[in-house]
Amino acid sequence: MLLIREAQMKVFRDKSLQDFENGRVADIARRFPARYAELGEEKTRSVIRAGIGNSARMGIRHERDVRNLVDLMIFFGESFDSDLRFAFETAPLRNNDLPAQARVELTMSHMGVEPGFHE
Repeated sequence: MLLIREAQMKVFRDKSLQDFENGRVADIARRFPARYAELGEEKTRSVIRAGIGNSARMGIRHERDVRNLVDLMIFFGESFDSDLRFAFETAPLRNNDLPAQARVELTMSHMGVEPGFHE
C-alpha cells in the first residue's frame, strides 16, 4: 500500500507551483514583452504569486483560469479586480453564485479580451 504523507504532498505542491510560476514568467515575457520589460522578472513573479493567491481566495482552482487571471493582472494592473473603472467588467469575479470556472471567462468577455490575448 502506498502512503503519501502531508510533508510529501507539500513538496509536490511547492514543485507544481514553482513550475507554474516559471512557465508563466516565460509566457508573459514572450506574449507581453513591453509589460514584462516594464515590470522585470521579480515584479512579474510577484504578480503571478498574487494571482495564485487571489484565485485561491475566489475559489478559482483550474489552471487555465488562474493563468488567465494572471494575464488580466499583467495587462490591466495587479489590482484591476478592485479598480472602480472596471467595476462592471470584474463583477463576475465577485459573484459567488457563478461557478468558479465561469468567473474568469465572463470577466475576460466583459473586458473584451479572449484567452491568449496579446499586448
